[in-house]
Amino acid sequence: MRSRIELTGIPASRGIGLGNAYILEDNTEDVSPEKIQTNEVEGHLDRFRRSINYLREKFERLKKSESGEVAEILDAQIETLKDPELNKSIQHKIKNELYRSEYAIYSTFNEYIHVMENADSEWLNDRTIDLIAIRDQLIDIVRNRRRETEVTENSVIFASNISPTKMIELSRQNIAGVVMEKGGLTSHAVILSQSLDIPCVINVKWNRKKLLKGEEVFVDGDTGKVIIRPDERESRYYRDRKEEQERLYQESLKIIDQPSETRCGSPFHLQANVEFLEELPRIEKHGAHGVGLLRTETILFQKTGFDVEAQLKFYREVVQASGGSEVTIRLFDAGGDKLIGDSDLEANPFLGWRGIRMLLDRQDLLDNQLEAIYRLSGEFPGQIKMLVPMISCMSELNKLKKAAENIRTKLEKGSVNIDSELPIGIMIEVPSAALLAEQFAENVDFFSIGTNDLTQYTLAVDRGNERISDLFQPNHPAVWKLIQMTKVGADKHGVPVAVCGEMASKPKEAACLIGMGINSLSMTTSALPAVKAFLCDHTLDEMQLLADSVLSANSPLEAEKLLNQFV
Repeated sequence: MRSRIELTGIPASRGIGLGNAYILEDNTEDVSPEKIQTNEVEGHLDRFRRSINYLREKFERLKKSESGEVAEILDAQIETLKDPELNKSIQHKIKNELYRSEYAIYSTFNEYIHVMENADSEWLNDRTIDLIAIRDQLIDIVRNRRRETEVTENSVIFASNISPTKMIELSRQNIAGVVMEKGGLTSHAVILSQSLDIPCVINVKWNRKKLLKGEEVFVDGDTGKVIIRPDERESRYYRDRKEEQERLYQESLKIIDQPSETRCGSPFHLQANVEFLEELPRIEKHGAHGVGLLRTETILFQKTGFDVEAQLKFYREVVQASGGSEVTIRLFDAGGDKLIGDSDLEANPFLGWRGIRMLLDRQDLLDNQLEAIYRLSGEFPGQIKMLVPMISCMSELNKLKKAAENIRTKLEKGSVNIDSELPIGIMIEVPSAALLAEQFAENVDFFSIGTNDLTQYTLAVDRGNERISDLFQPNHPAVWKLIQMTKVGADKHGVPVAVCGEMASKPKEAACLIGMGINSLSMTTSALPAVKAFLCDHTLDEMQLLADSVLSANSPLEAEKLLNQFV
């Protein structure tokens, strides 16, 4: 009898997956820099062009039968294959440097991948998976090699990482779950797993030698647990949980069209956190009333990222998908100098040149984004809000407001329609901002609390560091007290407060926030139905009592116990 194995990782897509293990092999292999003769150049150019055309046609065929997030992701893959700079570089290596087509493809893609891997951005790191997959597929086509994946229904896929197109193909086999060694929460594989309701856990260190194809596996996308060869008691427990989750999910969907109010009739406001166009269909599907946090880093890393029109196009699509509700656009919160052309590395980018600090140094980047947002506000008056990240002192806010005033004046002189009353708010994610909340409240239109960074900076814990991940405790009393301090400071000047961090997406924590008087919450779209159902099922008095008890807790463990006991 082979013994039971329990693994842990980061929960990426909710739900319980029950099925049989299938190991997805990593196809990546090194390609040697072999040279060709001058008379072989045209043949290798032709092989490269045919490989591009073949793969593009394959993606376009896939796209025809898809919609929403899946179609948008396939569009991104197609655009990569059309990239003129990428194509030009590969052809140059074949014609001028006389490399074989497979090495020209391999080395050119690796140059792009190297830049992304060295960027202090989870989003950019996650896109390396897409490029690696396209690179390897092109090389396989050039070599006339075909790789087939024979996955049966209800398989739990174990992989190093998974490309978007492979994830789409796997989803059509009705897989039960996904377990990945790598990947981030913003990777296309994770976005697709969320969209397709496939339980997923990432950053799991599984051992190929200890895992056999076909063995029974349970994937817990809620807690990040992966159980291989579970005992009879565990099997029964997870099967019961899966049935109960499905029942609760169907019940929660029924509440989407009901009023957003507590059992006693007190209203609350739930919005979506959005970064990618792929997420837009879920805004309406899951009942979000607008976008409480539109992350804009995606635009920064596109070739046209500094262009006002490119930003406007992206913002318009989000606003249109919000169905007339408000959209809060956060200014670029890209960190790390490597992202915008400098060469020096930072020892600790999370405490370095990011957010408003970078924007104030890069006036061209800031001005372009301010112009795009103000132009958009003229098209959708009263619907757009601007959110400033990483504010830690008043001087930063004053400089930002001066830059905004300059752009506003320039556009008005040019007879451009803008919303001159466009609200400007700040993220409360640095402890100094929470401590000075009353002072900031005199000078801004709203606050939005980013609980992920607020926790990280309050506890001095890098949330991405596996060695100390257990110290990242959002329910630490210090974090709750800073949230309360922010609310008290805001109330003295009548400034509304929202929460857009991970805490808002957890039903019991959301109830505690409502009990503290914060009735505007923004979260991942997949969390909306469960949070709304939970809040609608409790009275404001009950949630206020919960908040009072949590604020009196002396330890994270005590706070979590109080939250878990809340009924």
